Amino acid sequence: MKMFSMLRCMFHVAIHRWFVAILICTLFMVFPGRLLHAYILRGPHLLTLMTQQYGKSKSLMVVQKVLFYETIPGEVSVEAHETLRYLFPDIFRSDSTSQYASRIHLVSGGETLTVVDQKIVANDETLFDLYKDILLYRSGKSLGKRLAAAGIDTALTCLGRFQGRTAVVLGSEKPGERVPQVWVDKETFQPMRWVLVGGTVDAPGMTTEIRYDDWRQVNNTWYPMHVAIYKDGGMVREIIVETIRVNPSFPKEMLDTEHLKIKYFQSMPERRDTSVEGELSEIEKTINEFRKRIEE
Repeated sequence: MKMFSMLRCMFHVAIHRWFVAILICTLFMVFPGRLLHAYILRGPHLLTLMTQQYGKSKSLMVVQKVLFYETIPGEVSVEAHETLRYLFPDIFRSDSTSQYASRIHLVSGGETLTVVDQKIVANDETLFDLYKDILLYRSGKSLGKRLAAAGIDTALTCLGRFQGRTAVVLGSEKPGERVPQVWVDKETFQPMRWVLVGGTVDAPGMTTEIRYDDWRQVNNTWYPMHVAIYKDGGMVREIIVETIRVNPSFPKEMLDTEHLKIKYFQSMPERRDTSVEGELSEIEKTINEFRKRIEE
């Protein structure tokens, strides 16, 4: 009798497990997107984790080499040497020199100023300056605001695969969509790629992609030692980091836009030579429009 009761109990447990398994399979077949989405980090939480993983440094100085590529793959047209200064959470300066020009680019207190060959220039921020935004803004809220200004819907997330790794895709409900998006490594929360799309949803234009890799930790601070920028699938710029200093101090006037304006004052800023910099692309025009909104 005892044996019969035990067998009956085992039978009921097996039936229950079978029923639960069938129910779960049925739910995934009927609502696959919704069930999977429930296990994906939401945008604000993802941005917070992403900014926290960088570390708690107050400033950084990065020395790097920048390679500019021609349309022929692998052929370097210009090589520049650049020093970056980050003063978190929102001040950035780059000083670059090449055989053709010198350039200072300063972002401070929501204001941007660029000096080329000791002259202040108009149209002072290009698409190639945007890569630093993901590395500069060290709170989920401020970074989310910047990404939203670049056209990313930070309320949308999904899962994707890139170079053999699983990523949380911010800005899209499908990883293959041609919309602005940021891919973040699901395990490390380090950004992998930032995709910018020109044009409109109905008529997408040129695609620009910024890839961040070879992340290394220096004095408890994480930073990508390699950044590559692609336009429509072809690499046009490559950044190779040589040295990083954590928590250096900088002279106050070096990060002051008013000081630079006085130092390089001229009545009318010169416009960049479009033969060198190239005309503003669709994406750059879109970014500039969004940036104007964010300052309002």
